[in-house]
Amino acid sequence: MPEPAPVQAPVQAPPPALVQARSDEFVPPVLPAALRPEPRQLPSRASHTEPLAKQMPEPSTVEAFSKPNPLPRHPQRNGPFRRFMLGILFVVLSGALIYGVLTVLKNQEQVLEEKNVKPSSGTVLPILPENEPPAKTPPSPVIKEAPALPVPAPELPLIAPPPVEVPDGIEPIMPAIAGLEVLEKFLAASSLAERLPMMETKTSEAELGGSVLAAPLPPRRSILIDAQEANEVEGVIDIYYNVDFEGPNGQLNPQTVLMRKRGSAEPKVVVDPFLDSFGGRLLAYVAKPTDTGGVFQVVISAVASCNNENVPDREKKRTLKLLARDNTREIAQAYFGLQSKIGLMLEDGTFSLSYGKAKACTVLLRWNLEDNPEKPYLEALDIKRFDWNP
Repeated sequence: MPEPAPVQAPVQAPPPALVQARSDEFVPPVLPAALRPEPRQLPSRASHTEPLAKQMPEPSTVEAFSKPNPLPRHPQRNGPFRRFMLGILFVVLSGALIYGVLTVLKNQEQVLEEKNVKPSSGTVLPILPENEPPAKTPPSPVIKEAPALPVPAPELPLIAPPPVEVPDGIEPIMPAIAGLEVLEKFLAASSLAERLPMMETKTSEAELGGSVLAAPLPPRRSILIDAQEANEVEGVIDIYYNVDFEGPNGQLNPQTVLMRKRGSAEPKVVVDPFLDSFGGRLLAYVAKPTDTGGVFQVVISAVASCNNENVPDREKKRTLKLLARDNTREIAQAYFGLQSKIGLMLEDGTFSLSYGKAKACTVLLRWNLEDNPEKPYLEALDIKRFDWNP
C-alpha cells in the first residue's frame, strides 16, 4: 500500500510591519507550491523531497559558520625591516669594494716606489724587469791627483825571491816539451856520432853504422805529440810523437818515434822501433821467406778475418796488421789461428789487446813453410810485450 505524500507546511505571510517598512520596494507574492499526486498502482519508491524554503538559522549559528578563519600576516608587514637589512648589506658591500680598490692602488704605488718609478699624470713609465737592478745615475767622477810613488833608495839592494826546490825525479819543464827539444836535435843531426848521446838501443854500433842513422834524415813536415805513458814502478815516462817525413814524389812518410825519460835524466830516442819501421828492418824480413824468426817493435792492429786466399784454412785464421803508425797503410800482414797465443789473448776479456784497436807492441814473427810449401805466409806467433822496450 503506498504511503501518503508529506504535506508541506504553509508559508507564513510576513508581518505587516515588515511589509510597511518595505512599502517602497516591490515584493512578489509567494504562491503555494503545487502538489503532485503520487501515481497509483506503481511500485513504491523512496522520495526525497525537500521544502522549497528553509527556515533561517539562528544568528548564533550563522555567525559560527559564516565567520572566516583569520588570515596570516601579510608579508608586506615585514617590509621596513627587510629594507633596513638590505640597506645595511649594501653599505657593507660598498665599503668592502672601496677598501679593495684602495688596497690595490696602495700596493701598486709601493711596487712603483720599489722599482724607482714615479707615476705622473699623462705619462706611462716603463716597469723594469725584476732581475735587472734599477739604473742609477753614476756619480760624477772626482778627479784626484795620483799620489807620487815612493822611489826606493838606490843604495838598498834588491831582494831576490828564494829558489824553488824541485823534488828528485820531477823537472820544471814538462816531459813532452823537453822530449820535443831533444827529438828536433836528433832529427837535425847529420851523423851517428851526433845522435849517439841522444839514443837508447840494443842494436850494435856496427849495425847502427850501416843504418839510416849514420846519414842525414829526410826533411820533416811536422812533429806532433801523440800520447804519454808513465811507469811509476820503473820511474819511466814514454812520450810518443807523430813525425811526417817527406817521401818520394812529394808524398809523406808517417812514422812514430818514442822518447823515453828516466828519472831526472834528459829524454832519449828509443831507436829500435824507428829502425824496424823507418829503417826498413821489418820490410827486409817480410820480403823473402826464411826459416828464422824475428822480433819487431811496431804498431799492430788485429782484424777478425783473413782475406788472403794463399793462407790455408783461412776461415779459421785472423789477420794482424803491422804498421808504422795508426791509421796508415800497413808495412806487412801476419796471420794467426783462433787457438794460438794471440787468438787467446784477444778472447781472454782483459782488453790488453782487442780487435780494431792499434797498439805499440813487440811481436814475434816467423815464416810458415809447412802448411803449404809452395805458398808460405807470414805467421804471428806471440806478442812479447805490450810496449816498446829496448
